[in-house]
Amino acid sequence: MNLSKILNLQKNFYLHILLDTFSFIFSLIFSFFLRFEFTFPPQYWKIFYLLLLREIPLFLIFYFLIFKIYSSLWEYFSLESLKDLVLFITLEKLLLYLSHLFFPIIGLPRSIIFISYFTTILFLFSYRALTRWLHERGRTKRYSNSSYKRVVLIGAGDAGEKILREIKSHNELNYEVLGFLDDDPKKIGKSIHGIKVLGPISSLPKIIREKNIHEVLIAIPSAPPSLIRNIINLTSKMRISIKTLPGIWELIDGRISINKIRNVKIEDLLERDQINLDIEKIGNYLKEKIILVTGAGGSIGSEICRQVAIYNPQRLILLGRGENSIFNIDLELRRNFPNIEIKPYIADIKDRNKIFYIFSKEKPDIVFHSAAHKHVPLMEENPDEAVFNNIFGTINVMDASREVRVKRFIFISTDKAVYPTNIMGATKRIGEILVKYYALNSETEFIAVRFGNVLGSRGSVLEVFRKQIEQGGPITVTHPDMERYFMTIPEAVGLVLQAGVIGKSGDLFVLDMGKPMKIIDLAKNFIGLSGYDLGDIEIKITGLRPGEKLKEELWEKEEIIEKTEHPKIFKIASPNHLDSYIFEEKLEKLESVTKTRDKEKIWEVLKDIIELSKKNYKNKEKILG
Repeated sequence: MNLSKILNLQKNFYLHILLDTFSFIFSLIFSFFLRFEFTFPPQYWKIFYLLLLREIPLFLIFYFLIFKIYSSLWEYFSLESLKDLVLFITLEKLLLYLSHLFFPIIGLPRSIIFISYFTTILFLFSYRALTRWLHERGRTKRYSNSSYKRVVLIGAGDAGEKILREIKSHNELNYEVLGFLDDDPKKIGKSIHGIKVLGPISSLPKIIREKNIHEVLIAIPSAPPSLIRNIINLTSKMRISIKTLPGIWELIDGRISINKIRNVKIEDLLERDQINLDIEKIGNYLKEKIILVTGAGGSIGSEICRQVAIYNPQRLILLGRGENSIFNIDLELRRNFPNIEIKPYIADIKDRNKIFYIFSKEKPDIVFHSAAHKHVPLMEENPDEAVFNNIFGTINVMDASREVRVKRFIFISTDKAVYPTNIMGATKRIGEILVKYYALNSETEFIAVRFGNVLGSRGSVLEVFRKQIEQGGPITVTHPDMERYFMTIPEAVGLVLQAGVIGKSGDLFVLDMGKPMKIIDLAKNFIGLSGYDLGDIEIKITGLRPGEKLKEELWEKEEIIEKTEHPKIFKIASPNHLDSYIFEEKLEKLESVTKTRDKEKIWEVLKDIIELSKKNYKNKEKILG
């Protein structure tokens, strides 16, 4: 019979218990033989039986009740299992030694207890190590009989070791690891679980050719963009699959595993600082609260839902007008967070009666308002829809929040609200003004958070680039000098949650987006990431579109920027007082003019409202340290 099958715990549960018990008894006998130089004086057999009678109950109590050693799988024996085994034997022998001090077995040499401590560990460990070795050996043999992907792991550290261990433990992954690459010279030539560190990362092309590698796995969480770009450049002409462990935002649970490995994304190539959050404060702020998210099916709204759900709210209310997007995020959240109550609503924020109905029924504690029209060229062609949705829809949600005494309302703004040159930016700027206005006389705390472009949102530049590459090009860029601030959606949403914690009513926050990036450079990186050379895909300059800026800014010169307790969140310290009568009069005029759908008239009233708010500014020097 195959020895690995004999030692398989799942199929031979009782046999394993018998083996452990036999090993335990035999280790005692062997200890006597070692003590007396491989003889067993006959007079010591009686002492052996007395010792066995005393120790067997201790063995059974620790083995079955305290440490439950019988329950571990031998074929997956690990350092953690070895720790439990050594601790079990140590405590059992210590208790035996103490009992011998108080109730001595006449004639028993104390050295027998110490010798048996080591022999017991040796015998119980040996069976398990042999089973693990046979199991791994059997898996290695199966490689040659299956269509396995031959992979090389970049990074011979803790993450690489964990990924390798998972690959070895799960045959269904169809991976065969041929080696590691690491730039640490101390690791080169060494082995991890029998897999050798073949050389530095620069040797990747050579290793791919020699080992016939199918896939490269970057086993370095939050790998720096420079490293990923280097790997892409090294393999650019090989059309080989490159996958990576995600950054801290996708490893929010802190667990590294093979199922977290994903394809390299353009976001991984952005040079930006790592962002840390105060998880404890955010948790205290959101836990057991009723949270409502408008635009819950959108890119930002759905990510807010995902991150909020992690903090175990009492109820999460999804509000959006697109039934498919709400259906998808509802399904995802129910699957990933089965213990959280999810309530989806299909509603348009322009429908005041429906919004008030939902708020009066659900009575949320916290509202994240991300519902908005965001496409600049489209809103230039449809200014009435931009105003009614982004301004008067926001007013509906704010009024409903105030009516049911929502504790905190967070408005999602954009860098296009800074010196707005288009309809969409102007509507979002007025949304920020509304936050200041509503904060004056309300129990609800109204807060705004402003940030720039997010990568990966629906209709974003990356989506456009992806479709253009699928069609064989060209990639279109409106201007060679166009720059934008970029942040990933999870990063932006994480900072929105943090801002919600530290904010007070009337606060307007702006996120530190790092350095702006040229769109043309983004296009070049995306071409390389897609497995093409710059000569394969043309980049075509098309000219600026209506309402489009060459560069975006995160604040205006009149705005005073102050530090907050978080290094990536700044506060715009503009005055918090408006002439309510004039402001309300301007809003009424805007509503009336918008009904005419006359873009010029709408734009004039929007500018009037923005200028009204600027009368409160005092020209002070920006503070940013």
